[in-house]
Amino acid sequence: MTWILAAVIPIAAIAGVAWLATRDLSHYQARLADQVRKATGRELAAKVPLSVQIGTEPAMVAEGVTLSNAAWGTRPEMVRVRKLTLYFDPFSLFLGELKIGRLVLEGADILVEQNDIGDINLEMLPPPDGSGPHAGENRSLRLRAAPVFPWIPTVELRDSVLTVGEGPGRPSVVLEVPRASLRAPAGNQPLQIDARLVAPQGAPLDLTGTAGTFDGWMRSLPGNIDVQGSFGGGKIAIKGGIGVKGTNLQINSEGPDVSVFGPYLRLPVPAGGPYALNAKAATQRSSFKVEVASLKVASSELSGDALFRIDRKGVATVAVNADVSRLDVNDLRATPVSPTPASGPTPAQPRLVPTMPFSATWLGRSALTVSARFGEISGLGSRVQNGSVSLTSSESRFALRAAATVGAGSASFDLAYDPTGRIGQATLTANLTRVPLADLSTLLGLNLGLQDAVADIDLRLRGGGRTTRDALNTANGSIDLAIAKGGWPRDPLASWPSDTQRLLGGNDPRVAFNCIAGRFEVTSGVAWLRRLVVDTPRATMVGGGYVQLRSEGWEFLLVPEARDPQYATLATPLRLKGGSGRPTASMLDPNVSKLILPGGTVPSLVSQVNLAARQAGANPCAALAPRVDGLRPGLRAQLPVPTPERQRAGRPPSHTPAPQRSQTRP
Repeated sequence: MTWILAAVIPIAAIAGVAWLATRDLSHYQARLADQVRKATGRELAAKVPLSVQIGTEPAMVAEGVTLSNAAWGTRPEMVRVRKLTLYFDPFSLFLGELKIGRLVLEGADILVEQNDIGDINLEMLPPPDGSGPHAGENRSLRLRAAPVFPWIPTVELRDSVLTVGEGPGRPSVVLEVPRASLRAPAGNQPLQIDARLVAPQGAPLDLTGTAGTFDGWMRSLPGNIDVQGSFGGGKIAIKGGIGVKGTNLQINSEGPDVSVFGPYLRLPVPAGGPYALNAKAATQRSSFKVEVASLKVASSELSGDALFRIDRKGVATVAVNADVSRLDVNDLRATPVSPTPASGPTPAQPRLVPTMPFSATWLGRSALTVSARFGEISGLGSRVQNGSVSLTSSESRFALRAAATVGAGSASFDLAYDPTGRIGQATLTANLTRVPLADLSTLLGLNLGLQDAVADIDLRLRGGGRTTRDALNTANGSIDLAIAKGGWPRDPLASWPSDTQRLLGGNDPRVAFNCIAGRFEVTSGVAWLRRLVVDTPRATMVGGGYVQLRSEGWEFLLVPEARDPQYATLATPLRLKGGSGRPTASMLDPNVSKLILPGGTVPSLVSQVNLAARQAGANPCAALAPRVDGLRPGLRAQLPVPTPERQRAGRPPSHTPAPQRSQTRP
């Protein structure tokens, strides 16, 4: 008898499925949509009606399925599914029942969002009587008792996308879900997950474990969370809870490269490792705090916290504090950039000063405060100590300040923007005292090629505009520059005339110099260099020119004087023209020598530099620069000026285009 039942029951189940396949399922689909409406208050619809799929796993299939969003949502559908498959529970078929054992969503596009008052579209409640599409049910306006919706113990997602929106004005978090499995015997039982999440251009994040309950997620209070898995070749563990008392999560992670967090945090996290992270996220009254107890990347170590809150005016703010006890720049490197396709357009040449607005945001927070302290920065040519960086950005203020001790010198930087008025006013001041230029180039991400050179720089600029480029276009101020002994790479001088290259050192790999000094007078976005002095082992040069801050184009005139008479024939005035991302053009102009020298005895530049070098601790070029106009009275009239169509209105009227013969006759 037993073997007869074993044969008859499967045959009956298969026959039931075959019979169901011949039936019109529109009634069942309407009943299912009605159950969803009564349970959640949302509308379930499908472009392609339900159909039965007969195979080793009998199932019902629907395509183009959507679940409506909250009334305040940014789009009509909260869930869009390319294909939905409902697999029958085989044991229920044996008993003559129709139950769903597994739900598979393929190509799902799920939107989880929050409005400006904190409501989340995951909160689904049954509608009150009379408020739904069935007017005949208008018996009262009290909430109906939640109907018992058939529970599906297993839900799987394949090739899906999860978008999490945090409210108006804040960027959404987009995660790809190649695969995910959610299992729970009931809605109030622990939810077991096994999922792979991938941020755009990020490393896969594989998680398994317990992630609250289904009912808890529907109320935005998941409950206890204990998941762990692999992340970017390392491992990660998240443990804690999200409940009525707030959030309390402990996060531990370690791996070969810390840059894997960049795409998930939407920050340019540099590459480096191995790393070990110990962090905590918790709710504090009306704020949310992320505390990094320890982050070690190779030999570097830091700690800090970030506090997110809404102020009294309803502005989302974030305050970040970081304490870097030790930072080795050799441990970190820039994140690799995706290569540009060969068929694509040629990328634009990067500008020395990028166009950046005088504002900063993080995760859509319009008010941002950052405070960072650096105990020691190693990996540079000089030791950097006692560094500090502070940033304040809001609708009424922008201020960026930085200071540090660099080797035997010091550096400070202060940028402030006042938005008062139509375009606001930006003020930039910087002061560097005996700072190695090689270290400064590394910190700023520039490749000046200077070696063993120490600089003193005093910069004071002010201009109107809401971006760095706009402010420089109208900037006024001054830049004083003095550089001590060092070397310049020969490659940038390859386009200079051969006579000038021989004068500066022949075939030496570096062009050595004893000192450089000059002063830029900035007027309406044009930096006029009027008194430039460059002293090298073979020649002393004076000159000047201009730099267009708007286009980063420049043009200079250099007039050399040989230290040794045997190189006198090589000391010919030189004109240079170029700019950021443009090749340098050069041309000898021997006529300038006749126009800049007055009659009578001509003071020697070399002797004046040698005399100034006798002063202990002084930069001889800086001492000589204020006297250039007296030593070479006709030089200023021969200095290049911008062409009329590019010339700014604020250019000093006393300068006329070159060349012009000096009025002094011998």
